[in-house]
Amino acid sequence: MKKERFEAITDAVMAIIITIMALEIELPNFNNEGINEFIIQIGIYIISYTFIAILWINHHNIFKHVKSVDHTTLWLNFLLLFSTSLIPLATRTIDKAFFDNKSHILFAIVLGSATFFYFLLDEIAIKLSGNKRINDTRKMNIIATVLFALAIPLSYLSIYISSAIFVLVPTAYFLLPRKQIQAEF
Repeated sequence: MKKERFEAITDAVMAIIITIMALEIELPNFNNEGINEFIIQIGIYIISYTFIAILWINHHNIFKHVKSVDHTTLWLNFLLLFSTSLIPLATRTIDKAFFDNKSHILFAIVLGSATFFYFLLDEIAIKLSGNKRINDTRKMNIIATVLFALAIPLSYLSIYISSAIFVLVPTAYFLLPRKQIQAEF
C-alpha cells in the first residue's frame, strides 16, 4: 500500500481524537474550587494534547523515507491508533478523579501502550526506509515506555510521582538536542 493513504487515515483519526478531547472540556463554576478543578483539567488536557501532537509529528517523520507499507505496518499502526483513541477516555477519567490512583493507572496504561506501539512502528519504519534516517529516537521510545510502566506501581506510592512522569515524558521531547529533532524533520 502507498504510504499516502496510510498517513491519511492516521491524520483523520488523530484529528478526531483531538476534537473529542476538546469537546469534553467543561467550563467551571467561577469560585475557588471550580477554578482549581479547571486548572487541573486544562493541565491534563495540555499533557494529552502534547502527547498526541508528538505522536503525530513523529509518525510523519518516521515514514518520511518509506515508499510503501506492508500488512504488519498497517496493523501496528491501527494498534497505535486504537491505544491513542483511548487517550480522551483516560484524560476524562484522570480529570474527574485526579486524586484516585486508579485514574493514574489507566492514564499510564493508555499512554504506555501508545508509546509501545509507536516504538514497534518506529522499528519497522527504520527497516522499511532502508535505515535512511537517524534512529536515535529508539532510546527515548524505550525510556518513555518504561517510565509509563513505572508510573503504574509508583501511583500506589503517590499520585504526584505518576503525575511527574506524565509531565516529564512530553517535556523530555522538547529537551532533546536540536540536532536530533532537525534530523527527524
